[in-house]
Amino acid sequence: MEHHIHLSKQVVAQLLLNGFEAFVVQHQGQLRSGIELHASVFGTVKRGKEKTTYKVEFISVDTTAIMQAGSVTPKEDTQYLKKHIAEQMGYERIGNLHTHPYLTHEGDMDFMRTIGCDFSPADLAIVEDSLKEENEEFLVEFLLSIKQNQRKNLVRDGFLDDTRNVFEFSVGNCKCFLRAQVFSLDGNGRLVLETTYLRDN
Repeated sequence: MEHHIHLSKQVVAQLLLNGFEAFVVQHQGQLRSGIELHASVFGTVKRGKEKTTYKVEFISVDTTAIMQAGSVTPKEDTQYLKKHIAEQMGYERIGNLHTHPYLTHEGDMDFMRTIGCDFSPADLAIVEDSLKEENEEFLVEFLLSIKQNQRKNLVRDGFLDDTRNVFEFSVGNCKCFLRAQVFSLDGNGRLVLETTYLRDN
């Protein structure tokens, strides 16, 4: 099964505006800027036997989430509320988005292109638990990793290596990596990374 995820220019703008607000602005009670955020992702889904297409229409940042430098914890009742309101307007809750912020001294570009832009073991454990608890066949997860650099660097902007679900791009002196991944569980309840393609409109 292939999974094709389409993002509009408006959705990308929402990702960047919210992601950079959490990255740049020092939030109340935090000792540093650069905290993780969590958002719910909404849109429409066209399911087929060999291909499923997701059209992301908008994201909604979970303002009640506990946002910290190394983790973010959303509240279940917030996601439940948003899901049911969105359904009344004809949208599905496709999945989740969270960010990984890295300041100048936190890792180099080799780190970012391997570990930094990928889901952490804790992220994967949460995804696995969500699939089991929600009894969903598939779950879409987005990860926006932002790395602050000393200067602007446009080298290697585009899809990361031979992937088609991780896109590297520059915003000012920051490097960003947007990863989209569809997950499922196998017959033994173990996490499966489905074939995922990131598209734009």
